[in-house]
Amino acid sequence: MPVSGHRTHWTSLSVFLHWSIVVFVIAQWIEGEFMADFWDGTLDGKALDQSTIILGYTHIVLGTLVLVAAAVRLLDRFVNGRPPHPENEPTWASILARVTHALLYAVLLGMPVLGIAAWFTGSDAIAGYHAFFWNPLLALIGLHIAGALAQHFWFRTGALRRMLPGVRHTACRCFPLN
Repeated sequence: MPVSGHRTHWTSLSVFLHWSIVVFVIAQWIEGEFMADFWDGTLDGKALDQSTIILGYTHIVLGTLVLVAAAVRLLDRFVNGRPPHPENEPTWASILARVTHALLYAVLLGMPVLGIAAWFTGSDAIAGYHAFFWNPLLALIGLHIAGALAQHFWFRTGALRRMLPGVRHTACRCFPLN
């Protein structure tokens, strides 16, 4: 397995999957209430309108795509390594980044697994656990975004630029986006 310090950039696959997960999660958040209606109506055997059915199944498909994309991205990270944390980054920021990423992966993998388990078992309790993780996920996303912005504007590292599609960097310190 490559050591993280050997890479100077994320793989193209990792960048693509990162932004795909962003789009999938935003779509999930926008149409989440339709899934609640779809879930309740399906369990109660109620007739549902076509848009609720379509958006309910869309939620299931997007959630499954989040699970697959997060798992493949994590696998890519283990196989190909990751860029090192910037040298001038304080230890506390590096630790916070590691913890935040670990928790993001746990939630991005756990939520879809709980959703799939709820769907196949018809369990309201499991569905409740699945829904519970929305607020922690949003908080982690907010922390992740704040960290990326701090890397860019406060620490002035190239960490944010490395995640932009089509941008490759050497190990040198990068300048802010203009």
